[in-house]
Amino acid sequence: DVELRDRRVISRCRRIHADETPWRQHGRLRWLWVVLSSSTAIFHIGSRAADEIRDLIGDAFLGWLVSDGYAAYRSFKKRQRCLAHLIRKGVALASGLNPVGVNFGDWLVGAVRGLIQEVDEGVSGRIIKQWPVRLKRACKLHRDDEAEKVRALAREILNDWTAITAFVTNPDLPATNNEAERALRDAVIAPRISNGTRTKEG
Repeated sequence: DVELRDRRVISRCRRIHADETPWRQHGRLRWLWVVLSSSTAIFHIGSRAADEIRDLIGDAFLGWLVSDGYAAYRSFKKRQRCLAHLIRKGVALASGLNPVGVNFGDWLVGAVRGLIQEVDEGVSGRIIKQWPVRLKRACKLHRDDEAEKVRALAREILNDWTAITAFVTNPDLPATNNEAERALRDAVIAPRISNGTRTKEG
């Protein structure tokens, strides 16, 4: 069984990437999942339940998982969360009308980008460690903010803190999940042309 063989390959990897995107099938909303390593990619159409990703990766997987912030991934202890998603949320806040949100979002974008850059450039550990300290402090200051979106983002970062900062002490981990997002890009574009699997052409 090819799929079973690929899952066994995935389960032995030190690092894998995972992502999911909406997918229409027979008029129903389904989800297209991708799990990939440096040599193997598995695509799967199913529900968005946490069991789907568990079945794809398997209980034997002990490596690092790079993913977005979707709750289904949070049961994996060794995880790096995609910081590009946080940057997008920060940009959205910074372009809003709430002054606190604008300031927090703008600062967050600069802080996260600065952290990624300094880790990538191999700046001294002492300097790198200052960024997470500042980021956590800013989130603690805003976790009870009156503005719902500001409060939600600050708490989201604090609640997923270990996964957000894992790459700081693990140089082999990427700060983003671009590999999985690129793997899904064609599948995201295709339904706009073929109408997904709702048609014979799709």
